[in-house]
Amino acid sequence: MTPQATPFGSALRRWRLGHGWSQLELSLAAETTSRHVSFLETGRSRPSRDMVGRLAEALALPLRERNGLFLSAGLAPVYPESALDSDDLASFRMVVDRMLESHEPYPAYALDGHWNIVRANAAAGRFLADAGERNVVRLTYAGAWRGLIDNWDDIAWAGVRRLQAEAARYPQDTELAELVDLAADAARSAPRGPADSSARVLCPHFRIGDQVVRTISVVAGFGTPLDVTLEELRIELIFPEDEPAQRFFEQLGGR
Repeated sequence: MTPQATPFGSALRRWRLGHGWSQLELSLAAETTSRHVSFLETGRSRPSRDMVGRLAEALALPLRERNGLFLSAGLAPVYPESALDSDDLASFRMVVDRMLESHEPYPAYALDGHWNIVRANAAAGRFLADAGERNVVRLTYAGAWRGLIDNWDDIAWAGVRRLQAEAARYPQDTELAELVDLAADAARSAPRGPADSSARVLCPHFRIGDQVVRTISVVAGFGTPLDVTLEELRIELIFPEDEPAQRFFEQLGGR
């Protein structure tokens, strides 16, 4: 009787093919045999906890997807997912808040894995109106921020590509897929490349009244996180690109 592929076997095969790897290539990366990988994919063998961990590591899966791979094998997930406001993450939350506060008078946000603003400094609130929306993708592509970004055409497709790359790491995440579709839909009328060929980094330029405020964005995150929330959390720090932008932020902050 031909064995039926298990949820784990199907997931493993999907991830392997997503990397463009053969069973041999995956087996070498996970320090096992191609025969064993084949048996795992077809359901002829059940994986041990250690083997699931090795395969997930070899495939460089995000922590959320590693937990999903463990669950598909009938095993308990390994990595916790703690709420940012929980006691477990108090010290990490303190670090995030210090980063945001110390970035004044320039705007800074902490974003979760779905691009929702979960923390922000006072400068962020002064700088950009959010009209009640807390999702950066929706604000940028279909909300209040779109009209404020002077070089929206330049950054539109770059943002879509960034979202697509992230969605590829979380292929089962329907919320992320919806954000990709929303952004790609909105970007269809924009050119596919930046108009300014001298640009070194694509960052938004905001039109505030009669002034264009040019910015440089830096993304920060925790090194080697072992909690799903901390791995997905990122901090966006907005810096002025030039002296006029610096004066704008300083005046906005009352300095």
